[in-house]
Amino acid sequence: MSWRAKIGIVYPADGALDDEYWKLVPEGVTVHITRFAATDEQTVEVFEEQANSPDIEQAAAHLSVISPDSIGYACTSGSFIYGAGRDQEIIKRMEAAAGAPCTTTSTAIVKALSSLGVRKLAVAAPYPDDVTGRLRIFLEGNGFEVLTIKGMGLTHGIYTQPVGASYQLAREVDVPDAEAVVISCTNFRTADTLEALEKDLGKPVVSANQATMWELLRLAGVCPRLAGLGMLYRL
Repeated sequence: MSWRAKIGIVYPADGALDDEYWKLVPEGVTVHITRFAATDEQTVEVFEEQANSPDIEQAAAHLSVISPDSIGYACTSGSFIYGAGRDQEIIKRMEAAAGAPCTTTSTAIVKALSSLGVRKLAVAAPYPDDVTGRLRIFLEGNGFEVLTIKGMGLTHGIYTQPVGASYQLAREVDVPDAEAVVISCTNFRTADTLEALEKDLGKPVVSANQATMWELLRLAGVCPRLAGLGMLYRL
């Protein structure tokens, strides 16, 4: 029962990790997920089209019927693909349609990293190289220094990766000078391994779903403080 808050998620149609969002909320918070038309193809062109799609604000408007306390566009690539600042335009579109505080995954990652006080990053992503390159541009455009970045080259089926795939990729991309590790993509499973990864690396890890829900809880006026979900959730 949502006696604390109702959180809305606007998810691309290929999004398959609904269960992760439920793992990232405290008692009394409910998660309400709706989808908009999208393919499972991971290309720059697909994500550019997605970022411009009116389906995003329409989905947010549909969620407004249940009066959510916050709504998130849960797609990292669809919100970073045009670089720094375009995510804010998407937020304005959603808020105008839904009448509720909104965010995007890329916006949430930037806020999470800023709250942790880190600037030098190692970045892990499941995407092809051209999409991963757009992620670098977005992060650097927001004032971060990307020391290393590595993609898996996946063009389809990111959600089918085993639970340990993001853990292994994060370990591969990390370097001693990185102050934090970022794991991109809301279809890339991370919630079950965040705590172990931070212990093994000795630094904060910010993942797409983790940051999205952390920011949505803050927008909803709920303290996002939970055990087992990384340093971000212990701030």
